[in-house]
This record gives sequence, structure tokens and C-alpha cells, in this order.
Amino acid sequence: MEGLTPHKLRHTAASLAIAAGADVKVIQHMLGRADAAVTLNIYGHLFPDRLDEVADTLDARRIALLTARAA
Repeated sequence: MEGLTPHKLRHTAASLAIAAGADVKVIQHMLGRADAAVTLNIYGHLFPDRLDEVADTLDARRIALLTARAA
């Protein structure tokens, strides 16, 4: 394949792993990077904005804890 390089394969592998739900530490390890900040600087735009998902999970756990304490 013309234009296919190891760098492009590496970038594609990282992008696919992020799309599959891998977190930055997994990608860092997979790529052999010493610093997660470098990984985030390069691939940060590919990580989904999960603020609503995190907020919903925290709220559900808070409700579960309050319910368990009330029982």
C-alpha cells in the first residue's frame, strides 16, 4: 500500500483503541510512551466528552448510598 507507514499504523491503532473505550493510560502503555501527557497532547481530541456520563454515574452512586443508609 502506497503511503502506509509504521507511524500511520501506530496512529490508527491508537485511534481505534480510543474508539473502543481504552483510557489514556492504556494507550500510553500500548504505545510505550513514558508520559501520559504526551499521549493526551497527541490524541486528546479523540477522547469523547464523557462529562454527562460521569455525572450520571456519580449521581446514581450517591442515590444508592443514601438509600442503603436509610434502610
